[in-house]
Amino acid sequence: MRAVVLKGPMKIEMIDLPKPVPKEDEVLVCVRAVGICGSDVRYFLGENPWSLHTLGLDLKEEKAFILGHEVSGDIVEVGSRVQGSRISERVGIIAFKGCGKCYYCRRNLPNLCAETLHIGHDGRWKDLEYPPGGYADYIAVWDDKAHPIPRNVTYEEATQLDGLAVAVHANNRGGVSPGDSVVVIGCGAIGLMLSQVARARGAQVICVDTWEVPLKIAEGLGADHVVNAKGKGELSEEITELTGGVGANVVFDTVGEEQTVKAGLRSLARFGRCVSLAVTRAKVQLNLTDIGGEKVLTCSANNLYEDYPVAVEMLASGKVKVRPFITHKMTLEDYRVAFDMLLNKEAHGAVKIVLIP
Repeated sequence: MRAVVLKGPMKIEMIDLPKPVPKEDEVLVCVRAVGICGSDVRYFLGENPWSLHTLGLDLKEEKAFILGHEVSGDIVEVGSRVQGSRISERVGIIAFKGCGKCYYCRRNLPNLCAETLHIGHDGRWKDLEYPPGGYADYIAVWDDKAHPIPRNVTYEEATQLDGLAVAVHANNRGGVSPGDSVVVIGCGAIGLMLSQVARARGAQVICVDTWEVPLKIAEGLGADHVVNAKGKGELSEEITELTGGVGANVVFDTVGEEQTVKAGLRSLARFGRCVSLAVTRAKVQLNLTDIGGEKVLTCSANNLYEDYPVAVEMLASGKVKVRPFITHKMTLEDYRVAFDMLLNKEAHGAVKIVLIP
């Protein structure tokens, strides 16, 4: 099969590999579509967003691996212990599995497990030369992590279930409730799904970006207000005005820069929550008054297993729409062009690119 392998910072290559043979508790998925996540781009640039976000550690990748975790496809083979007739089943995948034994896994927090095996995210699979990922013709997946997708959800749409599960988990972390005012800073794919999940929960949503393209998409997806922050001064003043002089109950920061963290905290109402979805090594200098009034600064890392079926229901029911921000569909062979486009997204109008093997 063909597979696109990340061999180091800025080193990505398509190679030929043997088609995987599923283990007894795995299924083999023929990949029909795979999304390019923002974290894939960060890996390409030499970062490890998983370790930064999940462990708070800047670990470096030491092994080449197949990129891609936003995967959908058809089951074409099953392991010996897989029950039921799963052949030809249309599935999306929960792309990680905790160890099941550690402090965090025992407390139903597998998203924080340090021994996580993550498809398309890391090279810590010791028994494989090239750890699995979705930028390939086939991928072996744990049976219980291959989730059926309804017929009214296309393969391309299903690639966004991973990110939608992240958005569901983040809304839980932020405690978004009916009547809340929610601000989303950064309106890439994750930001656009965060805003829709919040709207589905009955919140008023304000979307903030410095680029008009995603803001127009956000408006079309039901955002109550959109704010282009490019060249503007204090964002918190505009947020305070839009929220009736109170401030936001929840701010989601998908950018992870000093100015967005500060703006997010200062835009909060008292007792508000600022949730970061882009933990980076950025140094942020705060005044303690920025968290005065019982404000909370936290992060949301990955998602829980049970967030994925919630995402499936939200996508299938139309509560969340992803087609408007899938701006490009390309072949797997076009992976280099796709990455170049995402590294210069405004010049190409690229929000989300989906590869079709």
